[in-house]
Order: sequence, then structure tokens, then C-alpha cells
Amino acid sequence: MDYCDAISEILDKAGTIKLPQQRLDVVTLARRELGKRGHCDTKYIDPIEETLRKCLQGWTLEQKREIWLSTETGAGSDCAVEDYEESSIDMDLEGELLHHIIEELSPRKSRHEAEGDDEFDGTG
Repeated sequence: MDYCDAISEILDKAGTIKLPQQRLDVVTLARRELGKRGHCDTKYIDPIEETLRKCLQGWTLEQKREIWLSTETGAGSDCAVEDYEESSIDMDLEGELLHHIIEELSPRKSRHEAEGDDEFDGTG
């Protein structure tokens, strides 16, 4: 399992969550908010984050290590994956996966524009 598989699993499960008074699921609502405003209310992100935590609890240590190594941060880490204790890898994976989930939910056009803004050097 790589981090893309993990993100898909999390978003699939979170996609079944509907908040009271909402006809759409939290994943759809988060995607819309990020698309319209560039940010998202925590009432949509919190259930996704809770789903992420539940998935982490359900995955084996070996799956977590595979996911971690598939991320750029994990692959570039100086620490051998076998040296990670489960609580440590859970904490690192939670932050890493949440980052990738937000990227996945954000509109692609905005991501490319943001990447281009980082390259602006103020000349020309």
C-alpha cells in the first residue's frame, strides 16, 4: 500500500459522512470550500481527520511503514523505517497524509498557480 492508496481509502470512507443539515458528504463539501475560498472550515476537515486516525489504527505496522516510505518525506528520511516505533510512525504519517489529503481536495488549477508563485523572483 502506498500513500495514494491510503488517501483513497481515507477519502472513500470519509465520503460516506454527512453532517446534520447537509445533503452532501464532508469530502464533497471540503472540496467545494477549497475550490471557492482557497481554505476550508474545520467542520468539514475534522471528520476527514478522524477517519484518517481510524484508518491508522486499522493498518498494520508493515502497511504504515510501506505508506511512509512511499512519501517523499519518508523516502528522504535518514532514519531507517524499521527503527520507527508504531506511535512515532502514526504521528508522522498522520501529518503527512493530512497534507496530501488537503492537496488532493484542493483544485488543481490553484495548486499550479501557487507553485508558479513560489518561483516568482520579482525580476522582469
